[in-house]
Amino acid sequence: MDIKIAIAYHKPSVILDCKHFLPIHAGKALSTYDLRIQGDDEGDSISEKNPWYCELTALYWLWKNTSADYKGLMHYRRIFVQKRSFVLYRALLRVKYKVRQFSSLWSKYNSVGVKKQYGCDDTDVFRGYSDKLSAQLESLLSDGTNIIAPHPGRFYMSVRRTLCNEVGGYNLDMLEEIVKNNYPKFYPYYQKAMNGTWFYNCNMSIMDNDTFGTYCEMLFDILRKHEEATLSKGYLLDVSKEKAYSRISGYLAEMLTNAFIQYSKALGKKVKVMPVIYLNIK
Repeated sequence: MDIKIAIAYHKPSVILDCKHFLPIHAGKALSTYDLRIQGDDEGDSISEKNPWYCELTALYWLWKNTSADYKGLMHYRRIFVQKRSFVLYRALLRVKYKVRQFSSLWSKYNSVGVKKQYGCDDTDVFRGYSDKLSAQLESLLSDGTNIIAPHPGRFYMSVRRTLCNEVGGYNLDMLEEIVKNNYPKFYPYYQKAMNGTWFYNCNMSIMDNDTFGTYCEMLFDILRKHEEATLSKGYLLDVSKEKAYSRISGYLAEMLTNAFIQYSKALGKKVKVMPVIYLNIK
């Protein structure tokens, strides 16, 4: 089974280069670092958009310049992991969610969603988890799984209300208009996801090639249309030079990815969720 998982880097860190993983320097066209790994500035590339697309420039490069049965994206500090204790961990998080949901009644806009992630402080241990995941991937996907997604976190308010402060209401309004006008079959699921509280975050996933192609085609088309709408409506004169647009496309992509995973489940795709382990060392 041919599997290519992009590991997005933008700065020096432990390189996860085991089987099935492809470390990619995201934003290499603008970087002052030479990480000595595959850059996202070769071939069909949007590397120069990295300040607002973030890790998605690596995702785009993988989509346009490689072939595989399964493709996906993880981060240099966040990868999928299997842990035997996850059932207990998930139960404890339910309790934590209820407690924090109650406390958030007095600080609604400061409440933070419960993330189903593990922390790791040791690069050698983190690399060990990476090696183990790589060795398990073929087995994990051999049952016909279409998508591996991060176990969703849960917000105390809707996704839209929670993330509105991060990206601005006008950006969400434009995004909704674009989805509604261009992807009418997807739109009801997008609405449901934005009005819901569950959130598959980090733009992380592993998908079979057909699902991955559909996902990327829609994702990058919507983000391009959002850039064009931002300019045509006069919100900004040049998205590449405005700090106000920094990381916006990456944030919007998380919302679209979240909705796409829920949309895929509704269509009968087999979605497998896994917890995420993150390296605390920045």
